[in-house]
Amino acid sequence: MKKVLLGSVAAMALATSTHAADLPQKVFTKAPPAAPASSWTGFYLFGGGGYGLWTADQQTLAHSFFTPPALRAPVQMGGRGYFGTVGGGYDYQFNSSWVAGVFADAQFGDINGTVDYLSGQFVGTTRNKVSYAAGARLGYLVAPNVLSYVNGGYSHAEFSQSTLLPNDGASPTFLLPKQSLDGWFIGGGVEHSLDIFGLNVPGLFMKTEYRLAEYGRKTTGVLALDGTPMLLGDTVSFKPYVQTVSTSLVYRFNDGSSAPRAASTPLYVKAAAAPANWTGFYLSGGGGYALWAADNQPASATNNSFMSERVGGRGYFGTVGGGYDWQVSPKWVAGVFADAQFGDIKGTIYGVPDLFTFGSTSNQLNYAAGVRIGYLVAPNVLSYVNGGYSRADFSAADIRLASDNSPTGYSIPKQSFDGWFIGGGVEHSFDIVGISAPGWFMKTDYRVAEYGRKTTALLLNGAPSGDYTTTFKPYVQTVSTSLVYRFNWDGAKR
Repeated sequence: MKKVLLGSVAAMALATSTHAADLPQKVFTKAPPAAPASSWTGFYLFGGGGYGLWTADQQTLAHSFFTPPALRAPVQMGGRGYFGTVGGGYDYQFNSSWVAGVFADAQFGDINGTVDYLSGQFVGTTRNKVSYAAGARLGYLVAPNVLSYVNGGYSHAEFSQSTLLPNDGASPTFLLPKQSLDGWFIGGGVEHSLDIFGLNVPGLFMKTEYRLAEYGRKTTGVLALDGTPMLLGDTVSFKPYVQTVSTSLVYRFNDGSSAPRAASTPLYVKAAAAPANWTGFYLSGGGGYALWAADNQPASATNNSFMSERVGGRGYFGTVGGGYDWQVSPKWVAGVFADAQFGDIKGTIYGVPDLFTFGSTSNQLNYAAGVRIGYLVAPNVLSYVNGGYSRADFSAADIRLASDNSPTGYSIPKQSFDGWFIGGGVEHSFDIVGISAPGWFMKTDYRVAEYGRKTTALLLNGAPSGDYTTTFKPYVQTVSTSLVYRFNWDGAKR
């Protein structure tokens, strides 16, 4: 999985930023050779915030006086929330196009979700409050003050202590201690100076960044409420994946705008205007990675007080779509589009609470229709935001006993949800790094979708039972990279 993720994120990040900046619409060519008049080499600090989802593979090892220890069925729980971030680093510009650097940062917030004990018998709330990271990045200068980069490295995450309650909401019974986990992350983003809309703030930059972190599995002993170990020594294993998108302000201490240069040598010269028109139809196709988290509450005909749990899922998907854009001015583009996502973003759903059961459901198909508005940071580079309607289909789930994974005869039928999404991305032609492919573009798109809450009656041997229902409200966060073909692109020759 790591190799696939590294490949897809590298492709994404060199194309991407949700907020990739807003350069004035000028095309620049390099001046005659001279000492660089602008340099990214130096130290920087940054601070900002973002939104994240996590999903965790969890499993209980249960003990008994009369039988050997037994693993309960594995489940996937989830979480979501906001966070802040601070950090710093050092970059080195080793030629006119490439920048490499090292950095460290911290995230602090409340990405909260559910921790599970005995596969739904006891549940509690845990929060990813703090994460630390240290790594390296490699970037390409798509313009003198715009850096598109990929990064990766070490990450450490802390999840708060959980008070475990019976799933019927009775009094607290157990504790699961705070958990600290080590792992790795990959990601990418875009950083640009803030002189984009005519603002001139020397040294001040903005960056938007996507990350996916995977942490090692950790097994933790369940405690009594007073913090003492349990007599039988039950344990819970926990392996989280955390996906985040953030935007930060950056201060670079050696802003290259004041770097010395020969008086007779201009920093850059304006190129001839490039003929470019974004008005027209396009088709797209690609793929990406997603996490979902869902508020899930099962109920029975005689008891509707069972606790709501936050379950989760993760997986890959493909996407196809099309749309129409209007270039409404030299710098602005507006458009409409529709697309579909198809894949296997698989996770857990609960259904028969008083039997301690679970099922597996997959977000297999999503549709979306919406609008986007974008700013041309260059004649062939569009940075945009989008939003609109979304529909998600989750597959049917067979309900099984958590104790031995045996079938119960109960099932949850396929569920369809209506909702909305917001997001953004960047789209550019293939001549951005010297490749010339008229009409062909690449775009990277980030979205978060929220769907309506739905209550579904369970089936027993395929027929309505009237015994149980489950309520499910999903949130889906996706990042994708697609090839785009624009039918009327004139090539934007330089």
